[in-house]
Order: sequence, then C-alpha cells, then structure tokens
Amino acid sequence: MCVAHSILPKDEWLMLHKVDAEWPVWGMPKKIYVDNGTDFRSDNFQQSCTMYGINLEFRPVKTPRYGGHIERVLGTFMREVHELPGTTFSNIKAKEDYDSEKQATMTKSEFETWLVTLICKVYHQKMHSGIGMTPVRKWEIGIFGNASVQGVGIPPIAANRQTVLLDFLPHFLRTIQAFGVTIDGMTYYADILRQWINAGDPADKTKKRDFIFRRDPRDISTIWFFDPEIKQYFKVPFADQALPPMSIWEYQQARDALRREGKKSVNEHQILHAITELRTQVDASKERTKTARRQSQRRKEHEKKVSPAAPLPQPVQTPLISLSAAGSGLVDGDLDSFGDIA
Repeated sequence: MCVAHSILPKDEWLMLHKVDAEWPVWGMPKKIYVDNGTDFRSDNFQQSCTMYGINLEFRPVKTPRYGGHIERVLGTFMREVHELPGTTFSNIKAKEDYDSEKQATMTKSEFETWLVTLICKVYHQKMHSGIGMTPVRKWEIGIFGNASVQGVGIPPIAANRQTVLLDFLPHFLRTIQAFGVTIDGMTYYADILRQWINAGDPADKTKKRDFIFRRDPRDISTIWFFDPEIKQYFKVPFADQALPPMSIWEYQQARDALRREGKKSVNEHQILHAITELRTQVDASKERTKTARRQSQRRKEHEKKVSPAAPLPQPVQTPLISLSAAGSGLVDGDLDSFGDIA
C-alpha cells in the first residue's frame, strides 16, 4: 500500500480528503532504502520490486544512524501528532494521568485529512534546514533542474493504478484443482481457472503446475489469478458466495474462536457462522469497550475499499487491461484488445 501510494499520483487522494492543495509527487523509484524487517526481507516484496526494476538497499544491522533522515521526518510529524487531543504520548511517563480515550476527538478519516493537510500545506512548504529550502522546492529542482542541477524530467504516470497495487500485494503459489484453489483453508473458484485444472508443470510433467495468486489482506473474499499465457490478472471470488467479505484478521479471529471450541478442522459454513456471531458481539459491545470500537471501525474502513489505486468511487467500471513493467496486467470483466505500454 505504501509503495503503491508513493508511485501513484495523489490528486484523487486529495479529493477524497477534501484538501485543497497540491502533492505533485509520483513516479517509479530507482531504489528503496529499508531496514531489516521481515516484511522487507520477504521474497514477496523483493520480487515485486524486481518486477519494476526497483533496487532494494538494506540498512546495515545495528547501525541506526543510516536511518537518521527517516527518523527525523517521523519525529517532526509526531511532535505535531502529540499536540492533538487524545494523543497517547511517546511513553508512560509523559502520559501520566492523561485520559487519551476520553480526550480523543477525531475519527480515523478526520485524522487522515488532518495529516494530509499537514504534509501538503505545512511540511512541504516549510523551510528545511538540512537542505536549505522547502521539500517541495527540492522536488521541483530534482524534476525540472536549475542552473547547477540537471532534472530527471517529469516521471511517467502508471497506466493502470490497480495493476500497480496488485503487483505489490502478497502472492501465493497454488495448483488448481477441479474445485478451484484453496488459500488458508478458504476455497475460490471462477471459470477462468477451468482450463488450468490439474495442469502439468511444463518443466516437469510428473508434477502439477503452480500458479500465482495475489490477495489483499483487507478483503480476502476475492483473490487475483495471474494467467501465465496472456500475462494478466483475473478476479476469483469465494467459491461459496454466501460468505461475506472479510479481512484476513477477522477470518483468523473466527478460526481461532472455533478452535477454542474444540473444532480441529474448520469448514467454511462454520466460518460463516462464527463471523456472523463475532460481528454481532462487536456491534453489541462497541459502546462499552475500546477494543470492540476499534474492531468495528476497522471493519468499516475495510468495507470502503479505499486504496491508492482507487481513492474515489468510480462511476463506471471499465475493463482493466494495462500491463505492468513485468508484462503482467489485470482484467476485471471481459478481455479487450490492448497495446504495449512504453
């Protein structure tokens, strides 16, 4: 989500939050500097970056000074955040008797609007002592150049936002059976899978072929199948259409609840019942407990399906057919002809 947001234009994101400002930053990075967190070390993330020609550079272990510029900007924003009513402060001593829960005044959406305003109207426009100019001016020089610096030029805009987001989602390798495909115990099926049922591995006919599937953890009711012949993604829903949309975290919670009841093997009908029961409990208790309120709010946020690829509701759904840098694309609907992307 973060990488996709950095790559894509921000105009619709500003419209979503009703912020009258400019955020003229987009484009494919040549390099991403990361720490040694497991998310960044995963094959998933590294393969996605390789797909777009992005080099990953890891911070040397136990050398926090290499992340000083990141820590500085985070510190700048957190000083502002801690001035808001409802802050949890940076440590228990600073918090003392302050009741953060009682003093809080913003919803998550309201906080996002506040943060976007802070970024665009304050941070980008304020003189930065380290670079001797405002951040937005530094970006402009990097793009357009000046008397002493040659600019790189305006970066191209990704032809398809959804493709960019999909290419950075977690992927799974699965064989395709007559019933479809299973991920984390949930079964998915669509007609597009039919021709690949029990397909053999082209490199080893004694083995079944593994195919790439991607999934947004905020809504696991749909996965995306990458067709290896036409190099495109197709949407594949739950095989059981009675199952509601759910996040991976809500699904894990339901599965854990069933296992605590002594059910060693969990089927999809039990999951449906457990999800319904858990949601009813949350709705009944959200006025009483902080945890339940947060869970209820999280579900509402997930159901909005807001992402860097689709910040605003689209009035007309059109087939998504653009190809990614690796030659992959996405289809949501009928397959139309398409051309190469420069």
